[in-house]
Amino acid sequence: MSEPDIDRILAYGEKFADEAEVFMLDYTDISLEQREMAVSSVFEHAGRSLFLRVVKDKHIGISGTSDIARWKDCVDAAVSSAVLSEQVPGWAGFPEKTALPKGSDPFDPAVTVSPDLAAEYLERMNAGAAKHPEARIVTGGVSLSNGSATIANSNGVYYTRKMSGISLGMDAICDSSTGYDYDSSPFLDRINPEKIGEDTAYWAKSSRNGVDVETKKYAVVFSEHVVDSLILDLFTEAVNGKNVLSKKSVFAGRLGEEVVHPSVSITDVPMDPAGSAWKRFDSEGTVTSDLAVVQNGVLSAFLYDAKTASQAKTVSTGHAHRAGNGATFIHPHCLRIDAPVSDVMEKPCLYVREVIGAHTANSLTGEFSVEVANAFFAESGRFIQPVKKAMISGNIFDILKNGVLISAETKTFDGAVVPKMRIEDMQVIG
Repeated sequence: MSEPDIDRILAYGEKFADEAEVFMLDYTDISLEQREMAVSSVFEHAGRSLFLRVVKDKHIGISGTSDIARWKDCVDAAVSSAVLSEQVPGWAGFPEKTALPKGSDPFDPAVTVSPDLAAEYLERMNAGAAKHPEARIVTGGVSLSNGSATIANSNGVYYTRKMSGISLGMDAICDSSTGYDYDSSPFLDRINPEKIGEDTAYWAKSSRNGVDVETKKYAVVFSEHVVDSLILDLFTEAVNGKNVLSKKSVFAGRLGEEVVHPSVSITDVPMDPAGSAWKRFDSEGTVTSDLAVVQNGVLSAFLYDAKTASQAKTVSTGHAHRAGNGATFIHPHCLRIDAPVSDVMEKPCLYVREVIGAHTANSLTGEFSVEVANAFFAESGRFIQPVKKAMISGNIFDILKNGVLISAETKTFDGAVVPKMRIEDMQVIG
């Protein structure tokens, strides 16, 4: 595959526009899937994608191609789309070149994109699941990837970031109960396939013979999965600068106000050693840094990319990510929540490992009503009895206002390092 001349592409773009930008993604990946205990499919991909953005009189145009030889056509299409786009008030330009902070890329040479490695990790997941033979494996999968992303613009930015990734997932059934577990990381030594398989089968086996739940308020402990998919997802939507500008955020106009309990702080740490982002610059080339979003209960920042920051008459916070079509969207790199740390499972509680319907929660108001899955009555750190069926409801912003306890141990997700969370007096519907 011939290497594109990025400087030449930028120079060509500047002939027709005030600014030009190139975002190039190289990737190789393989996915191995099994049904029951037999491999059902193998998918391999490799390629290069080129995305062009140009700015003409504060109008932004974008185009992309996987045929690098047609880069001139891609630039021409971006220029044409700029003519049709709305003007961006206050556009301040693409990022300027600056010194990058020290740090490594999220790349592990041990993550080789090979069928043998994928098959090995699938076998190791199955070996872990075999520790609970009562459960039957339904599906499992392993994905391996590596590649690089390059961002360059006519203001002198020219950065490249290497990436690797491994993700594993498995689900199982035991009688009518199900279990599921997954994990992902840029680094091979952070993944434990045996534990993923064992936990998957354990949740399916242990969730059998659940008891009915009396409708009332309980102390509830959310697993890391639920904190990530419910609490932090809705919080992220509320501090997204685009939502703030369009008045689709409960936090709009509230910078400097106390929005959660004073014992709670939430910070984005792009280079958190325990995280999976390890981003020194975002996908527009803005240099990243730690950002205190909430400090001691007080809202102190929103997340912005270049376009949204210009519209808000501020500066980008370095939170631009790229969608599949090359357009940017705003998302944290590695959120950390700080709150009083406790043994959240010591006192009696209802432990909720998963919820069904987190996507139905209202991102504007924070209200949710979801079904629990793999839920247990727990005490002294032990599961006492599985719960048959139940719903939980509440408001995530009220939860954070009232104060929470979090566990010392955490789990890393894409975009956050997450603890368990104990919430007193949550409504549970049997």
